[in-house]
Amino acid sequence: MRHLLFACAVTLGTALAPAQGTEWVTNGSFTGSLAPWVMGGGFSVNSGHEVGWDTTGMGASDSYGTQAGGQVTPAPYPPNWVEQSVLVLQGMTYEFRCDACGARPINPGVGNADTGTVWVEVDNVEIARHAFGAYNIGFTKRAQLCGRFTPITTGNVTLRIYTQRAYLANSNTPRINIDNVTLKDAYGPTFWVAGNRQIGSQVTHKVRGSANAVFATFAALGENAAGISFPGVGGLFYLDPPTTVTLSIGVLDPAGESDVTTTIPNDPLFVTYPLFYQAGASDAAGIALGYHFGIVATL
Repeated sequence: MRHLLFACAVTLGTALAPAQGTEWVTNGSFTGSLAPWVMGGGFSVNSGHEVGWDTTGMGASDSYGTQAGGQVTPAPYPPNWVEQSVLVLQGMTYEFRCDACGARPINPGVGNADTGTVWVEVDNVEIARHAFGAYNIGFTKRAQLCGRFTPITTGNVTLRIYTQRAYLANSNTPRINIDNVTLKDAYGPTFWVAGNRQIGSQVTHKVRGSANAVFATFAALGENAAGISFPGVGGLFYLDPPTTVTLSIGVLDPAGESDVTTTIPNDPLFVTYPLFYQAGASDAAGIALGYHFGIVATL
C-alpha cells in the first residue's frame, strides 16, 4: 500500500498539503440535545433526541430517533424530518455522511413489511438515500448514507434528513436512528459502503471523485488517530499500516463513479470487530486521500 502511494507521488511529482476539510454541521453527533436541529414534517411517534442507543454497532451514544409512518389510513404518508441551516459556496464540492439504523426495540419479535427509508437533501436537492426494507425479527439493520455534491448557490441553505414508512406508526412499529452527521469540504475521493451490513449479504463499495481518476481503496483492522503523511500525497492516511490491505485499484468512469458489489463474509467476527476504510485517487490536481471511516457488520 505504501509503495503504491509513493510510486504515484513520484510519477506525478505533486506536493500537496496534507489538509482535510472544514465541518459545516453543528452537533452532528446529537450530543446532549437536538439543538440546533429542528424537527418537522408529517406524523411520527417519539421523535427527538435519544440517549443510549447503539446506532453504529460500535457502542451506545446520543442520536436522533423517530418512528415514521401514518396516523390514519390510507397511505402514502408524508415524511417527517430533522433539519438545520448550513453554509455552502457555489462551485465547491462537499461530502455528506451519516450513520443510520432501523430496528424494532419495543416489539423485536414481530416482523414488519417496512423498516423505513431515509434520504437527505441540501437546498432541496437530494444527495443520499437508503431504504432499509422489511424489518426481520430480531435484526437491527445498519447502513451509511453518503453523497458528494456541488451547490449552485452561495449562502445558508437547509440540510434536511427525511424519514418515511409506508404504514401506520405507533410506539411498537420500527424505529430509525441517525447519528454522526457530517458535511465537509470534499477532499480526495469519497468512499463508503452502501447497503444493510448483514454478514453473508451483499453491499456496494462506492467511490466518487473526478472523472476518469485512478483510485485505490484500502481496509484495516484499526486506525491511526494521528494520521500519516506521504510525500506528494494530499491528506493523511488514517488506517493502521500493519493491518492495511488493498481492496481495489481502478478508474472512475466519465461521471466520476465506481460501484463494486461485494459479499460480507458470513463470519461473526465481522460483527465484533470494526473495519476501517479509506480511499485515495490521482487526477489532474494530483494525488489525495479521502476521509476514512469505520463500520461493523450485523448478524
